[in-house]
Amino acid sequence: MLTARHIAELSSLAVLAACANSLPAPAPPPPAALPVAVTAAPLPPPPPFDPVADGLTADGQQRLCDDHLAAAEKHLAAIRALAGAPVDKLTYEATLGRFDDAMVEVANAQEFPDLMAVAHPDPAVRAAAKLCDPKVDKLRTAFYLDAAVAGVIKAYAAKGEKLEGERARLLTDTLRDFRRNGLDLPPDKQQLLRGYNAELTELGQKFTVNIASSTGKLSLLPGQLAGLPPSFVQSHPVKDGKVVVTTDYPDYYPFVTYAKDRRAALDLYVLFVNRGGDDNVKLLDRLLQVRSDKAKLLGYATWADYAIEPRMARTPGVVREFLGQVKAAVKEPAAAELALLVKEHVALGGKPTDKLPPPERYYLEDRVRDKKFKFNSQELSSYFETASVLRGLLDITQEMYGLEYRKLDEATWHPDVSVYEVRANGAVLGKVYLDLYSRPDKYKHAAMFPVRTAKRLSDGSYQRPIAALECNFPKPSDPGSGGPPALMTHEDVSTFFHEFGHVLHHILTRSELATYSGANTVGDFVEAPSQMFEEWTWSREVLDRFARHYQTGAKIPDDLFVAMQTSRAFGRGLATERQLFLAQLDLEYHQRAPGFDTTRVVEEVQKATEPFVYVKGTHFQSSFGHLIDYDAGYYGYQWALALSRDVLSRFKKEGLMNPATAASWRDEVLSKGGGIDERTLVTRFLGREPNNDAYIAFLRGKEP
Repeated sequence: MLTARHIAELSSLAVLAACANSLPAPAPPPPAALPVAVTAAPLPPPPPFDPVADGLTADGQQRLCDDHLAAAEKHLAAIRALAGAPVDKLTYEATLGRFDDAMVEVANAQEFPDLMAVAHPDPAVRAAAKLCDPKVDKLRTAFYLDAAVAGVIKAYAAKGEKLEGERARLLTDTLRDFRRNGLDLPPDKQQLLRGYNAELTELGQKFTVNIASSTGKLSLLPGQLAGLPPSFVQSHPVKDGKVVVTTDYPDYYPFVTYAKDRRAALDLYVLFVNRGGDDNVKLLDRLLQVRSDKAKLLGYATWADYAIEPRMARTPGVVREFLGQVKAAVKEPAAAELALLVKEHVALGGKPTDKLPPPERYYLEDRVRDKKFKFNSQELSSYFETASVLRGLLDITQEMYGLEYRKLDEATWHPDVSVYEVRANGAVLGKVYLDLYSRPDKYKHAAMFPVRTAKRLSDGSYQRPIAALECNFPKPSDPGSGGPPALMTHEDVSTFFHEFGHVLHHILTRSELATYSGANTVGDFVEAPSQMFEEWTWSREVLDRFARHYQTGAKIPDDLFVAMQTSRAFGRGLATERQLFLAQLDLEYHQRAPGFDTTRVVEEVQKATEPFVYVKGTHFQSSFGHLIDYDAGYYGYQWALALSRDVLSRFKKEGLMNPATAASWRDEVLSKGGGIDERTLVTRFLGREPNNDAYIAFLRGKEP
């Protein structure tokens, strides 16, 4: 998952570097001319903007936001001042170029506060960070409603100056987005729009924070951990005769997958899906109403029509047609999988007519894999110790893209966070912060957060990208403590590779413009590079590089690896139906007229898309964080997955670790960001137009 509000917003405006293609260290700008009688050394360039060093305190967060928003306003004022200027003064640099300068300052103001609002352990810093979003949205709204700024850019467009690549796309998309953001509205409706935008920011922020601060807990008897791995049991000590299991990822997924006490598993599921509580249900009701009102104000029938317009799909009709194709492809495989689950449920003492709740999918699938395919997922976890997986991931990406990671000793927001400088051929490309382990009041999912967006600056230097990876993996014990091993599931490993795919997209950019830098692509493409990278976790060649038994150091045995591969397709149909449920729910919420019961719609959509029964007393939508950043866009995971399977066809033919293929992927796609039409990028890499054939075959079990 890619999470940063500004990426979606910059994409709405438009929306590697490695080896010989790496960016050289920027040269300082030439010094200004000095009087002949005076001698002086050239002034060094200013130090690069470092959001982490500047923003680790509450005061730092406020300065970071305010100073960069002030810088953005200066750029906009300079554009505004060109109103009525002679045509020869309307240069690219003074108009569109200045606009992108403003956009990178907006990103500089917003990115690190967005992260600190959900990751910093100090509530005062989190509170200060949350104050930035409303200021950013106020400035952005004012810009799009600024007739003087728009007039200057339109006057520049009227010159007909020939632009290419990113610059051409920036002009087209900026003109489009003046319309999409209300420039043509009368003053009274513009004022109404300002209110909508401010309220949407506040609602989305509250919704997200409620999830981050919500941790449900079950107090259980030690015997209720039966079925869980020994490492899980060891990490949950008995206190006063009880053990505590929470809804945080390192507890939730192992418990619902392995616990023999299925009543307790269901209880934990209820707590998990109800995170955010009734407050989030109420916030969502208001959010959907305001989004609908805003869409209608701007001339769109629904929020889905408005939100999907700048994406690859363009219309909700295209999205529904695509989801229908996916649903048809998985119908038979999912039915066959369900039959095996029901059979296992009956073998455990259940009835064939029992309605299975959603968490039973994890438990029964794991048992069927063990019985039918002789695949033991707990045994496989013994080969994925967290520190070893991290080392392997870094080694693999170093080899593929000619990178070097240097660990740095720098101040961070938490002792668990590690920092790596990313280099290629001696040149610094960027920096990555890894915040991998669960803790209270931290972001509950796994996501890449941009910390600094890349851009070619006006003095010729390059603002290098910085990324942060927020995950919730098991934390290694202190050396010599005798604590339990930190073992990841294979699904955890795939998630780690997925999110690091976003990191690579962000770090390996060579984009000139901040608007299209790194992962600033249209929303239904952005997941493709990360989804593609999950495939590496299924390769024997790749796994043998880092997957070692945490006690013996042995590689994954042949029989276990074969069982893992042969069981891979099992569960894919049901898992895809779950994704269709999420995509369809998101679409229904944003196409229906507001005022409906959002919980009832969860029940309706679940019944129409997957075979598992809705659990009374739950309101899944309260914990569906994607409704904030991926509004009317969750379908993009399936859309991008279709693209990623097509891209993999070349990697599979030429080799996952083939450096020439990796270099082509880097140069043709990752380095380009969103500055070129995404379909064109994939076409260049494949040497043909992309299609859904590989994905449909994958869903039907015809492709591994």
